[in-house]
Amino acid sequence: MKHRWRPRFPPYSPLARGVLTAKYQPDAPPPEGTRAGTKDMRIMQTEWRPDSLALAQTFKAHAEARGTTPIAFAVAWVLNNSLVTAPIAGPRTLEQWNAYMAALDFEFTDEDEALVDQHVAIGHPSTPGYNDPAYPIQGRKPAHER
Repeated sequence: MKHRWRPRFPPYSPLARGVLTAKYQPDAPPPEGTRAGTKDMRIMQTEWRPDSLALAQTFKAHAEARGTTPIAFAVAWVLNNSLVTAPIAGPRTLEQWNAYMAALDFEFTDEDEALVDQHVAIGHPSTPGYNDPAYPIQGRKPAHER
């Protein structure tokens, strides 16, 4: 059997800087002491968008209906991607780490995948047309222009 090499990736921030914990309400100021509450530059540039905050609430409701937490659901979603070797997680406490580890006991189903795909186009951020200002998409550069 011929082995086909496929790239594998270790994505970082599987909880989208805390947005996928669903602790942020779409129409409310962020809680004090959180990344958004301290106006952390990267969360404000990237994940702090009304569409993303609303989606986190949708995913939280689904996760809880399945008997898990939004944290375990988000990490399980990342682990369900065959191109991912492992997420780069950054919990600050043992309690947070244990919440991540719960993903290993959660069976992510085709229905779960379909729910995410229904709300977020494959290969795109949660807000259609969004581009990260720190890493803007600049299009293709032909090889002869290197």
